[in-house]
Amino acid sequence: MGKPRYIAHGDKPRDGKLQVLFILFRFMLYATLGIALEVALYSIARAGREVPLLRLFFQFQWSVDPRLGLDGPWHTPLKVLFGQSSLWMIPVYALPSLTIEQCFRRGMFKWPWWLRAPIYGFIIMFFEWWTGLALKAITGYAIWMYTDAGNVMEMTSFYIWPIWMLAGMTIERIYRELMDPGLRAALQHELENPPPPPL
Repeated sequence: MGKPRYIAHGDKPRDGKLQVLFILFRFMLYATLGIALEVALYSIARAGREVPLLRLFFQFQWSVDPRLGLDGPWHTPLKVLFGQSSLWMIPVYALPSLTIEQCFRRGMFKWPWWLRAPIYGFIIMFFEWWTGLALKAITGYAIWMYTDAGNVMEMTSFYIWPIWMLAGMTIERIYRELMDPGLRAALQHELENPPPPPL
């Protein structure tokens, strides 16, 4: 038998420690990008609603629990590009991203993009729904809520599905780039040889 074939998942086996470190790296990368998207989405949605064709993609009504008094980003001058997020969003963004990775590498890479994108969108919506309910139970507040006609228990909305489809395809693209041998080798070197602590 020849050598096993991989879809750029790794040129050589990693031991358990390195596997965990690389997962943690991707976890924090996806969380950071997700929070950045959330902060930016306040301004993107407001600007998009001013453009006739684009407003179709921004019909969702997304806010936070009114008891928190945090609806300011929707009312600030658009030119200040103000947004906000919560540290609770770290796992909310990272977990569906890691799930999309698994779906892609376990077989969905064979599917056309127009089938992968809607499934990725539903994966993110599912995580948004159940983590929203979980955080509401934990904190007593709705860290986010949807009040539009497409909402599902106020924790997600079919109106934001196109945004999550695009986000899912972006996650896949990032994962595929991280799987690239040259970039992966550089990241692997950083994980195996962290910089010395400052004096």
